[in-house]
Amino acid sequence: MATQVFVGASSTADAKKAASEAVAAALRGSARSAHASPPPGPARPAFALVLSTDQYDADALAAAMTSELPGVPWAGCCTAGVFAGSRLLRQGLVVGLVVSETVRVGVGVAQPVSQDGRRAGVLAASRALEAFPSSVPAGWSRALIVLPDALTGNAADVVRGAVEVGGTGVVWAGGGAGDNLRFVRTAQFAGGRAYSDSVVVVAIDSPARMATGIRHGFRPYGPPTMVTRAEGTVLAELEYEGAFSVYQRTARARGDQVNLDGFATFAMTHPLGIPQADGEHVIRDPLRVVSPGGLYCVGEVPDGCLIRVMEGDPIGLVGAAREAATTARDAVAGPIAGAFVFDCISRCMMLGDTVRDELATFESELGQSVPVMGCLTFGEVGTLGRGVPQFHNKTAVVLALGA
Repeated sequence: MATQVFVGASSTADAKKAASEAVAAALRGSARSAHASPPPGPARPAFALVLSTDQYDADALAAAMTSELPGVPWAGCCTAGVFAGSRLLRQGLVVGLVVSETVRVGVGVAQPVSQDGRRAGVLAASRALEAFPSSVPAGWSRALIVLPDALTGNAADVVRGAVEVGGTGVVWAGGGAGDNLRFVRTAQFAGGRAYSDSVVVVAIDSPARMATGIRHGFRPYGPPTMVTRAEGTVLAELEYEGAFSVYQRTARARGDQVNLDGFATFAMTHPLGIPQADGEHVIRDPLRVVSPGGLYCVGEVPDGCLIRVMEGDPIGLVGAAREAATTARDAVAGPIAGAFVFDCISRCMMLGDTVRDELATFESELGQSVPVMGCLTFGEVGTLGRGVPQFHNKTAVVLALGA
């Protein structure tokens, strides 16, 4: 039996009713497919990805989903927004059922990421892969989806821990769990329970090819400068000078004036980029200026690396979404069962109402008949260019599952 993906969504505020509606919608699609493709028979969900916004009580939602999906392994997280196709829900729930007789799925969870993110990543990936062969079977494809709490710990360290176990020769995707921009508390789901300060890793082995496309659409704006002091997610000094002062000078050289009051607005379209060996840039989103002149970023900035100010616009972001989708589509090189998209919330903030153009682009480039679902994340997980899996900001990651 080929792999199939069916997506359901609900914007109902009640957790139990939302779970019922979203699962029922996905199952209706599954039932229609079974009747349309002889020999007819009941579809068997091998896994369900569940993505929600923060309006729901996490424990109530976990109980409701477990009741709606008896015997089906499921996992997911709370994020800043969810979407099914081009339908964006600022408050709601989406469910993606992966239906297959051959796909193997494992789910692992570990905590606390706030104390030792790397160890949590190692443990979650190890638990997800516990029943898997140590190497990917010949002709098969392996994907790992990493969903860390992005509010409580160093998500980049979590990803490094997961990669220690999963290796670089597999498909990586995922994103940081978040809330509706309140920056208070988020949830991760695994084993029928809700967690916080944790990381969930989903491992998938499939006889059909799986692939990712990852792009951000930002281009260099300022020259490379050396990070001479960084403390986790705070970029303190560039070339032994306060990072904000260097950022201001870079903008001034391009004719832009940036002060403290206008920093957040300007930085939204002018993030930081860490140059990679192949010419790509890993994006870091500076959120605010912290005393005495450092920049607080979403994700760590390594000491001693080069960094440069970047720039972007809505046209570039939608173009990057197109490239991410076509890269994943072309790498699958055959029929696509469905796709999971992890798209940064700050991209949505930049795009405003035109974010639906981006969502429609994912859908159209993957194929109008391909079910697509995803979420607005606090940072993304993927392999950019020929590099290693990393934690990114302001980036779109498309995971396509071959049929």
